[in-house]
Amino acid sequence: MEVYGIFGRDRIELFETMGGELAFVHRIEKVHFHQRSKYQDILVGENKLHGKMLILDNVFNVSNLMEAYYHEPMAHIPVGLVNKEKINALIIGGGDFGVAYHLLKHKNIEKAVMCELDPMVIEVCRKYFPWAEKCEKDKRFELFVGDGFKYLDNLQENSLDVIIIDSTDPFDKAGILISEEFYTKLKRVIKESGVIIQLISDFHIYGECYSYVLPRVEKHFEGVKVIGVPVAFYITGYTGMILLSKRKENLYAENIPENFVSNIPDVKTLTDKNIRAFLELPPVLKDFVNKYLSK
Repeated sequence: MEVYGIFGRDRIELFETMGGELAFVHRIEKVHFHQRSKYQDILVGENKLHGKMLILDNVFNVSNLMEAYYHEPMAHIPVGLVNKEKINALIIGGGDFGVAYHLLKHKNIEKAVMCELDPMVIEVCRKYFPWAEKCEKDKRFELFVGDGFKYLDNLQENSLDVIIIDSTDPFDKAGILISEEFYTKLKRVIKESGVIIQLISDFHIYGECYSYVLPRVEKHFEGVKVIGVPVAFYITGYTGMILLSKRKENLYAENIPENFVSNIPDVKTLTDKNIRAFLELPPVLKDFVNKYLSK
């Protein structure tokens, strides 16, 4: 962190750059934690607007204020699409516990395993973010500290209904999670009726990554759908994720039950109507994505 003087010379400011063209400046009122783990620099800062903020390698990840904008679509959309009485779910990454917290709101989640590589992220988030404790009190929740890429090898074929990949940006620091081998492993463990959701990137600054991710996933999955998620306080405000399934009909918006969101407690960013809208890109982004899809 450096002092840039935008908010006054006596203020700590996080200067977050993206792609060499844009930057976001966050005013930090107080630093609660700052240390480097084996894998990354971890900072928890306080901001009057955000509350507590988790910042990894100088990149803003999540805060008390905006976590639902990111976590709710990632957790609820695949559950709605699968729409089964019992769902066995895996989260790869997600060490801030946010996706797990929202996933466990669904009574039909039989088991949710969170596989996080960095134990320091887990410990820090346990201390500073309230939803972590709620997850660990839930008997359906299981924590595995280790490499999610390797963890997949221990699972039975066709054993998972939902897989959520909530990693650091895969085009940057988690490249193994967009590799050919990774998608081969995902296909082996996801059920025929299952749905995978994965964070990819924004569409403008790092849009090039879609040129190699989309042809790669099409080799393994009949169902491939890019969705756009508006995330408040991320630099571009609009984040791209992909939905994957062995059958394309598993990703049809009409699979989501009519009153699906109404039955989820304490939802902040979704409604019964707008959850389906996430599955339809606006024309400018649909044209962009279709350049890299063969079907």
